[in-house]
Amino acid sequence: MAFASPAIAQDEGSAGSGEESEGREIIVTGSLIRGTPEDAALPVDVVSAEELQNKGISSPLELIKELPSVGSVLGDTNQFSTFAQGFQGNGSINLRGLGATRTLVLINGKRTIQAPGDGFSDTNFIPLFALERVEILKDGAAATYGSDAIGGVANFITRKNFDGFEVAGDYTFIDDSDGNYNISALIGKSFGDVNVMIGAGWQHRSELATTARDYTSQPYDQNASGYSALATPGLFAVTYLGSTGLNTVLSQDKGCNELGGFNTPPVCRFTYIPFDNIIEDEDRYQVYAQAEADLSDTARWHASALWAKTDLESLNYSPAFPPTQGPKGSGFVSAFSTSPANPAVAAFLTQQGLPLSGGANGTVVAVTNVYYRPFGFIGNPRDEERGAGQGLAKNNAWRVTTGFEFDVSDNLVLDLDGTYWRSARTAYAPGIVGSRLQAALNGLGGTGCTGTTPGSNGCQWFNPFVLAGPSNPTLDITNPYYQPGFENDTDLVAWMQVPNGTFQREKQWIADAVLSGGTGLELPGGEVAFAVGAQYRKNNFISRPLNDLSNLDINPCFKEGDLSCVGTPTDGVGPFIFLGGTRPVNLDQSVYAIFTELQLPVLDTLEVSAAIRYEDYGSPIGSTINPKAAVRFEATDWLTLRGSIGTTFRGPLASNIDPNFVTALQGLTAAGGNYKSVDIYGNPDLDPETALTYNIGFIVDTGAFTFSADFWTYDFKDQIVITPADAIASFVGNSQTNGTSPVNCSSSLANLITFSGNACVQGTTTGLDIARVRTQYVNGPDVKVRGFDFAANYDIEAGFGVISIGGNATWNLDYKTDDFSVDGVLVTPSYDAVGFGNYFRDPGTLPEWRANGYVNLATGGLNARYSVNYIDSVFDERCTSDPCFAIAGVPAGSNYGKNSGSYMQHDLVLNYTLPVTFADVQLTAAVLNISDEEPAQAYLPLSYNPFIGNAIGRNFRLGIRTKF
Repeated sequence: MAFASPAIAQDEGSAGSGEESEGREIIVTGSLIRGTPEDAALPVDVVSAEELQNKGISSPLELIKELPSVGSVLGDTNQFSTFAQGFQGNGSINLRGLGATRTLVLINGKRTIQAPGDGFSDTNFIPLFALERVEILKDGAAATYGSDAIGGVANFITRKNFDGFEVAGDYTFIDDSDGNYNISALIGKSFGDVNVMIGAGWQHRSELATTARDYTSQPYDQNASGYSALATPGLFAVTYLGSTGLNTVLSQDKGCNELGGFNTPPVCRFTYIPFDNIIEDEDRYQVYAQAEADLSDTARWHASALWAKTDLESLNYSPAFPPTQGPKGSGFVSAFSTSPANPAVAAFLTQQGLPLSGGANGTVVAVTNVYYRPFGFIGNPRDEERGAGQGLAKNNAWRVTTGFEFDVSDNLVLDLDGTYWRSARTAYAPGIVGSRLQAALNGLGGTGCTGTTPGSNGCQWFNPFVLAGPSNPTLDITNPYYQPGFENDTDLVAWMQVPNGTFQREKQWIADAVLSGGTGLELPGGEVAFAVGAQYRKNNFISRPLNDLSNLDINPCFKEGDLSCVGTPTDGVGPFIFLGGTRPVNLDQSVYAIFTELQLPVLDTLEVSAAIRYEDYGSPIGSTINPKAAVRFEATDWLTLRGSIGTTFRGPLASNIDPNFVTALQGLTAAGGNYKSVDIYGNPDLDPETALTYNIGFIVDTGAFTFSADFWTYDFKDQIVITPADAIASFVGNSQTNGTSPVNCSSSLANLITFSGNACVQGTTTGLDIARVRTQYVNGPDVKVRGFDFAANYDIEAGFGVISIGGNATWNLDYKTDDFSVDGVLVTPSYDAVGFGNYFRDPGTLPEWRANGYVNLATGGLNARYSVNYIDSVFDERCTSDPCFAIAGVPAGSNYGKNSGSYMQHDLVLNYTLPVTFADVQLTAAVLNISDEEPAQAYLPLSYNPFIGNAIGRNFRLGIRTKF
C-alpha cells in the first residue's frame, strides 16, 4: 500500500462535483482497503472534472502533458522518434520518465485497454466527457496492483449517480489548420435503486503541415538530420561502350537547388520534412455506458462498457523511402539500375548535355542509379495535393466490466469483478518492393504486364528522373526541368509501392476477488483494517502481416518470391527497399496473483500499513514476491509526515520473450544520421525487472494554505530494455558522426551489423554502408532515479470572490544508468540522463525541472485562470565536441540544438456560467500559448523536440457546456 497523506488536490477545484453519494465508502487509488477520501492516506494528485474545465483541458493528452511528474509521452505526431515510431493515434502516460509500460492505467480502479502487444494503456480511449476525477499515484504500487504499476498509477474515475442530460463542445482555432473540435453528450437517469449513464464523444484534429511552421525547416548546414543523400534528383552513372571500350560518366540529375534541396556535388541533399505533418488528420470516438444497482440491503451490482476508436486515414510520409537494400542485396549505393532502353533515358541525357546512345562515344549499355530514391522532390504522383507517401493507422477497442459487492458482515465487504478488453490496430506505411521497382525501371512493371518485352503487353516503364514531375508540390515550386509526357502512371506507382504493415490484436481477461474491512481488533487509533484478494489475468496477442509481401514466412528475401536466403544470415530481410516485414505471431500469457494489505492505526496521529503480493507468470519467466510498508504521522494539526518503502516489479510482455523479431527504423549517428533498419529480437531468457522504491515527505495544511514536498527514489534491477542500436553502430563505426569514415570490420560487434553487399571490407566500408543493426530485449544495467515533488495552493477570500495561487513542480535529481555492455563489450558507459535530450538512449528527454503555476479567480458565475507551464532546457547527449555535428559536404559543423532552450507557455482560460434557470450553461473562451512560444530546438528531423513544448503555436478555443 502506498501510504502517505490525505489525497490533496492541485488546487481548489479538486473536490469533485458532488455527484458522489455523501458518506459512501469508496476505494482510493493505491489501496484496496475501503475508506472515505478524507480518511485516505495516499500520495495522489487529484484533478476533478471541474478543474479540467477551469484549465481549458479537452483531451487526456493535454492533461497528461501538463503534469510535472510525467516524462515523454505519445499523442503528438512524431514518426521520427524511436520512442514514438509506429504509434500514430496512440496516447500514453509516463510517470517519472520510467516509460509508458511502467505506468498502470485504470478506469474505476480496474485495468483498461492497452495498445496491442506494446504493454501500455492507450489514453486516447479515455472518455473524458464521463469523468468525475483523475487520481495520479506517483509511487510504485505493484504490491497492490501487480505488474505495470512500477512507476505509479493513473486512475480515471467516472461520474456516479449522474442524473440529467449534458452536451458539450469546443472548437480550437489554429493558424494554417482547419481547427480541432470536440463534441460530447452524456445522459443519466436513476430508476429507483438503479442508475444508468450513457455518453458519446467525438474529437477531431485537423492536419497541420510542417510547412505551416518555419521552425521545422532548417538549412542543411544547420540541421542535416532532416536531409538525406538519396533523392530525386539522384546521381547516375552512364556507361558507354565505344571503340576504346567502356567509359562511365557520373552525372547528377538537375534541379537540386531549384526544387528546395542543398547541393553538395555530386549529391543532392533531400529534405523529406516538408512532406510530413505536425498534426495528422485524426478522428477519435468513444461511447461509454455504465449501470449501478442496489440489489438488496447487502448486495450491489455494477457494470460498464466502453467502445472507442481512433482513425488516421491519411498519414503523411516521405514520397518514397530511401533504399537500404535492393534485389541484389544490402546497401543503397547502386542498388538499382535503369535500362538504357527506358524512354526517359534519352531525354535525361539530352537534358544533362551527355551524348545519346549510338554516337561517337558509343552505345549506352548501362545506367546505374548510384545515389537515388524514387520521387524525392517531385513528390509522389498518387498524392495530388502535397506529393507525400500515404499511410494509415486505425485503432479500435472495447472493454466491458461487471462486478458485485456483498456485505458479508457489518464490517466486511466482498468484491467480485470481471473485466474483458479487446484492442486492435491496423497500420501501414507505403513501402516500395525492390524487385518491382527494378522491373519497372526495365520496362516490365505494372499489374497488367503479361509479356517479356519491355513496354509491351501491358508492361510499363518507370521514369526515375526529375523530368517526370511538374513541381515540388508540397513547397509549391515549379520544376524547370519537367518534360510533359514522361510522367509516371499512378497505377504503376501503386503496383510498386504497396501498404506494408500489420493487423495486431490483443485481448485480456481479468478476474478479481477482494475481501476487505475491519478485523475487530482495536488499537488506540482505531480498528485494524485489512484486504486480501486474488487476481487472474490472461492475455492473447496476435499479429498478422497485411499482405503476402509483408509476410516474412512467404517473402523472407531481397526479391519477391525468392526463398534462397532461408537459413542464411539475410533470412528475414524482406523484399522492401526500406521497411521491414513481419511474421505471424500468436502469443498467450497467464498471470496469477494473491495479495494482502493491513492498516494499523497505532495512535490517533500515527498509522502504519503493509502490503505484500505474490505474482506468478509461469515458465519461463517465473514468479515474484513484493512487500511494501508505509507510515503516516500527524506531527501537529498542520504538519503531516509520511514515508514508504517497498519493492515493485514488471514482468516481460509475451512479445518480449518471443524469439521472432520486428523491424524499426532509426537515424544512426555512425551513418551520418541516415535512417537504417533495426531488427529487434525477443529473448526467452528475460527475467522480470524489479525496483526498490521509497518516498519521504511532508504536508503543511493550515486551511487556506497547503504545501507538500516529497523525496522519491526508484532503484532498478534487471530493467527490461533493448540493446542500443545507435551505440552498437557507433562502436563499430569508431564514433564517427558524418558516415563517411571507414568502420572497424574486425570489431567484436560487427556481426550485429549487416553492411552493403553483405560484406565489410576493412578500410573501404563506411558508416553509410550500415544497412541493418541487430538488437534484442535484455535485462539491462541497473538504474537509480531520484527527485523531489512540490505542490502548493493558497486561497484568499477577497470578498468579491476567491483568489487561488499555487503550482506544482518536479525536480529530477538523478537518472543514473550503469555501464551497458553487449556481448561483453561496453557500448554505453554509465551516464546520468537528467538534463539531457537522450535522443538515442533511455529514458528519452528528461529535463531537470518541470513546473506549472496558476492564479485562479472564482467570482459569481465567472472563473478566470491564468496559468504558466515551464519545461527546463536539455543538452544534446550526442554533443561530445565543438561543433557537435560534422556535416558531410559542409566545411564547418553545427551546434544546432546543443542546448534546446527552455519552454514556457502562458494560457488564459475564462469560464462563465450564464444566469439562466432552465439549464446550467457554461461558456469557455481561452487563449493558449499566449506568447506564441516555439518548441525547444533539437538536432532531429523536425528541428524541434516534440516532448518539450507546443508545436502548434498560439491558438484560441471557444466552448460551451450545457446540463439540463
